[in-house]
Amino acid sequence: MKIYKTIKAKLNNSLNNNLSIAVYAVIIAIIAWFIISVTIYPSTPKTINNIPLSLDISQTSADENGLSLISCDVSKVNVQIEGDRSRIGNINKDNLVAKLVVDNVTAAGTKTLAIKVESKEGIQFTVKKLTPDIASAVFDKIDSREFKLTPEIPNVTFAEGKTIDQDDFSCDPKTITITGPAAQLDKIAKCAAVSNKSAELESSYNFACDEIKLYDQSGAVIDSKGLEISTTSVTINIPVLTQKTVDLSVSIANAPTNFDKSSIKLKMSADTIALASQNTTIADFPTSLEIGQIPLNKLDLGYSQTFTIDTKDYINQSNLEAVTVTLDDTNLAKKDIVLSDFSISNAPTTSDFKVLTNNLTVSIIAPKDIIDNITAQDLVADVNLLGYKVDNNSFEYPITISCPNYNTVWAVGTYKVNVQRTEKSTTASGT
Repeated sequence: MKIYKTIKAKLNNSLNNNLSIAVYAVIIAIIAWFIISVTIYPSTPKTINNIPLSLDISQTSADENGLSLISCDVSKVNVQIEGDRSRIGNINKDNLVAKLVVDNVTAAGTKTLAIKVESKEGIQFTVKKLTPDIASAVFDKIDSREFKLTPEIPNVTFAEGKTIDQDDFSCDPKTITITGPAAQLDKIAKCAAVSNKSAELESSYNFACDEIKLYDQSGAVIDSKGLEISTTSVTINIPVLTQKTVDLSVSIANAPTNFDKSSIKLKMSADTIALASQNTTIADFPTSLEIGQIPLNKLDLGYSQTFTIDTKDYINQSNLEAVTVTLDDTNLAKKDIVLSDFSISNAPTTSDFKVLTNNLTVSIIAPKDIIDNITAQDLVADVNLLGYKVDNNSFEYPITISCPNYNTVWAVGTYKVNVQRTEKSTTASGT
């Protein structure tokens, strides 16, 4: 009873104090506001910003079809929710998860998908506003492919007389494996191992690769973001060769001794070729490379022939496989002459030989300013029996035609005469 009286007395004293009355009034007002809010307004709105968008698509239709989410244009969302005041009052962005609605995504491509927001603890609420509420997402299958590596050394030069051996210019390893979206892999037309080092080389050298570059069909660089490259540890092998540019030439064959070969003017589709060698010095290279021989009697007006180039032990650096040779016949003319006088030379002593052909028409080529002066008396038609191996008593044999009086005239074509052989008697031979 005594304690009760004491409390009552203190309470009466406090109520008589103005400050105490004000404090009690505020507390009572807050309690009353809370009771009224819960009773009259049990639901309340709440805005939560910067909720991370989850990119997990496991156990969705896209996942079941072997697709992966490659990219999405939304990373965070803002949401306004409404729910029981007592339940959503403590919700923040860490209690919520934003997800893509991945329904019926069964093929690769760019899809426009809805976004939903849920509570991680299962708290129920209503989404009043979601910003943004859709996202553009790219789906594709992840694939792994092997690509050949091409070396690139943009800042490397070579000393004078030196060049690179393109056939042995290579990378180690020769290939790499790239894993990533199939659509992105489809764009890759070339993979290059690049060294950006600067150097002037006189001998073979190895450089470490600085970067891997990917190119599309047009030669544009492809962004490798999102791609996984098996290795970037690549060695570039740079084989250095000695190189020299030499003249190309053809020779004239089977020309008479007095014939001036320099009078024949030939045009070539290429005059020089670059040759290279691993061990040869510049001094060891030939001054010219002969690509073939032209028999003099084949050089007719309008002559043209293509010769395949054989560089023998040298490396062809010009990618020149063949050369076409033509006769410059601007100042030349052609004329037919009938021959009736034939000589025989280098005949075996065991037999007598006689030309049975009475006359033969031959074609000659000569400079225009002298061709009208040439007659049959200027030509020598010789049956040269050196190396004779004919057993018949009557046979056909080729003749050689020369023009001793003019060293710029030649016969074009192949000509034969009939020859008779008479074996000498033993008695005559003995005598």
